[in-house]
Amino acid sequence: MRSLGLERLVPADSYLEEAFLRWVLTPAADAAIVERVHSQYPVTVQERSYRLDYLILGETLQLAIELDGFAFHSDRAAFTYDRLRQNDLAATGLTVLRFSYDAVRTNTVRCVAQLQAMLRLDPVLALWVTAVPHVEVPDMAGDPMRSADPPQGAGDPSSGPADTFFDRVRGRLDRGPLRSCQDEALAALVNYYASGGRHAATVMAVGAGKTALGVAAALSFTRKRALVVTPGSVIRGTFASALAPGAPGNVLYGLAGGPLLPGTRPPATMVLDADKEQISQVSRQRLLASDIVVTNFHALGTGERSGDLLAKLEPDDVDFIVIDEAHIAASDSYQRLFAHFPAARTLLMSACFTRLDGKPIDADVVYRYRLVDSVAHGSAKNLRAHRFAPATASTVYETVWPDGRRQQVVGRDALLSVLGDERKLARITAQSEAPIRQVMAVTRACLDAQAKLLAPVRPRVLFAAMGQAHAEQIARVAEEYHIACATLHHSMSPSAIAETRKRFESDAGDLEGIVQLRMLGQGYDFPPITVVVPLRPYGSFGEFYQFMGRGVRVLRLPHVAADQQYLDVVCHTELGLEGHLEALCADNDMDPAALLDAPLIDADLLDTASDGGDVSPHGADPTESRALGRMDAFVLYERGRVEERVIHGVGRVEARRAERETQLLAQRYAVYAQSTAAPVPFEQFVEYMRRLTGGK
Repeated sequence: MRSLGLERLVPADSYLEEAFLRWVLTPAADAAIVERVHSQYPVTVQERSYRLDYLILGETLQLAIELDGFAFHSDRAAFTYDRLRQNDLAATGLTVLRFSYDAVRTNTVRCVAQLQAMLRLDPVLALWVTAVPHVEVPDMAGDPMRSADPPQGAGDPSSGPADTFFDRVRGRLDRGPLRSCQDEALAALVNYYASGGRHAATVMAVGAGKTALGVAAALSFTRKRALVVTPGSVIRGTFASALAPGAPGNVLYGLAGGPLLPGTRPPATMVLDADKEQISQVSRQRLLASDIVVTNFHALGTGERSGDLLAKLEPDDVDFIVIDEAHIAASDSYQRLFAHFPAARTLLMSACFTRLDGKPIDADVVYRYRLVDSVAHGSAKNLRAHRFAPATASTVYETVWPDGRRQQVVGRDALLSVLGDERKLARITAQSEAPIRQVMAVTRACLDAQAKLLAPVRPRVLFAAMGQAHAEQIARVAEEYHIACATLHHSMSPSAIAETRKRFESDAGDLEGIVQLRMLGQGYDFPPITVVVPLRPYGSFGEFYQFMGRGVRVLRLPHVAADQQYLDVVCHTELGLEGHLEALCADNDMDPAALLDAPLIDADLLDTASDGGDVSPHGADPTESRALGRMDAFVLYERGRVEERVIHGVGRVEARRAERETQLLAQRYAVYAQSTAAPVPFEQFVEYMRRLTGGK
């Protein structure tokens, strides 16, 4: 028979909060202290908003109680976030006291003593300190994952309806099949939600498995119903397949390591689309019969029309929201969704750390799995940059109007302004094709080198153009360099788009390259893309990073290991992409300046290449291209230079792998040291652990 304590008098939003109230606060103080205890207390520090798990307000002491799902964070970003948060709270005059799930469970007496010691520092709070506390042995599961579960107390309004699908499966979720980064992210989310957090973000590189994380998070943190919101049909389809128990590679039962939900039924999932007014035909009853609803932003509507999805769902119908590719959503889209479901916890996922509008993601980033981590773990290709710097100051672009009038566009800023003018964009071309040819020569050499490495896989190249006329110009020049190429843009019919993609993606297809206009974006991952060529400027890093990411995922080949694979990024320096490449390096703890230190090409080799008379690329010998090796100097037709820099080389990847190993050993050592009276030195512990694991 369980005793009744302060968990019956003070609100709890999670099982960890309830555990603190029952097994720490109840024995520490008299029930009269409840008038001084405030749950989910809001605090604003320099425009940052936090919610304290509990604020115990005395006469001179403002005691903030912070609860952690895990004793030690599995990720540096989560650790850093918590420390910055604690510093912000301390700056307001608060005294912060932290308790972890394991501390409450296994060191309850010490937790009670620590709380009482703090309470005695205040003349008012000291009056309610229990002289001889009666400390129970907590009836808590050994898995800290349960810390974010709903409170167990009967009648708690936040616990939701009894015996929902999620109540039955939450404790049976098997984390074993998850990759280490997915499991680390899930642990960071547990810690965040268990301590009262609402709006979490995880930034995970291509290949990290965001979809599986989103599914696992929905199963772990939903109490009543989950809503998965995606930017479009491609990613919506990815989530639909992930939640379909019969689909190949589904997340529920089809992960490589085994089923995520062994011995349990799958969630009832409804996939909705705005096409053909499908949303308006779905009744509220059908929505409420679903455990998980998958849709996209376009289908949500504003809630003002009866057919909008937001009009069909009440604020308490959804308590967990997953948003994929969160960087592309506009701020008002976020706020409208969050405002409609104000009590719901949210998870924003993206591979990019900034939104396309350049603003930071509007949530607390609790976990970051960077591109260099993905490379180190064999999920993403190494990156290799080839930058051509023309001898001329800048390429001249022009828009030719139907009446023959020509309007010149010179410089990156002018090009960026044109990108917002669809009329000009549709007719823009490069006045001289020399820069395109120079870039194309490097692209041809990259493809030749990739073909030799990956045979029999046929490498592909993805170009980005500014407008339809520009795309056709690029495709025509590509054909001259024996790169079978087509264009892809939204003005094409659906059947033409499908046919072009088939020719590009099929092993039997004839296309080696595609010049795309704002297509093949989020959710499109085609590993045979081994060369990306952005022949247009990008105003935001996020947009550039998303284009580049289309070819980042590794090919699973028996004869070419992941660490031998590269994605070649071919850039024209006048387009101002160096800043984005620098941002990429900076986000991965690399020196951005190193990217710009490549030497000029050898003058003799440049002259040899550029003085070839009227040699046409039609007659170029592919073996000669390959003879140029790593293309440190490969330019045709115009004096200039090509710069190559390996962004994520083998050395950096190995260093990052060693760094992550050290972090993991440090976490294990911290747990060991806390539970041992006389711990051995860290170096001795590391040596012992490596011997124990066979040197790995």
